[in-house]
Parts: sequence; structure tokens; C-alpha cells
Amino acid sequence: MAKHKTKDGVLTEADLATYGILPKPPVEPTLVKSYPATTRRKDKVIKPSTQDRTEGKLHEVKGKVKEEVGKAMNASDLEVSGEAEKNVGKVQNWIGRAEKAVGE
Repeated sequence: MAKHKTKDGVLTEADLATYGILPKPPVEPTLVKSYPATTRRKDKVIKPSTQDRTEGKLHEVKGKVKEEVGKAMNASDLEVSGEAEKNVGKVQNWIGRAEKAVGE
């Protein structure tokens, strides 16, 4: 194969044409249609037991975050507040489980 002189180490369009390789036409970006992440029905009603369990888990997570931030910042009031909220979340979660077991 013959060596080609290249400009800055890149073959030119003329060099590629000698091998029968046509230059690629420029590609314009296309817009992608986006869809909402979730679709919900507005008439959907959450059962009370599920609502309690969900809110309980939310309080547990918030409490855990507050507790850890309190530990990191050496703020005992924030740590105690987080621990209390975490315990409230656990109780609410158990209430939701009991409601589900009883049949609401």
C-alpha cells in the first residue's frame, strides 16, 4: 500500500476518494420527543394502609438523615429530633401494616 502524505496526520477527502470512500454528509441533530417519567391516573385512590406505610417510610428516611447530619455536625438537638422522627415513622409504618392485616 502506498503511503500518503497527510495534513496533521489526518487523511483528506481527496485521499479518501482515491480509495472510493465518499465523505459523510453532515448530520443535523434531531430532537427526541420526551415523555413524562411517570403517568398517573388522577382518579387513582391510595388505600389508607398503603398511605400510612408510605408516609411512615418517608419519616423514617427523613429521621435517619437528620440523625446522621446531627452526628456529623455534633448537634445533639438535631440528632435527637432525627431519632424521634425515625421512631414516629416506624410506628406509622406498623400502623399501616396492621390496617392491611385487619383488612382496613
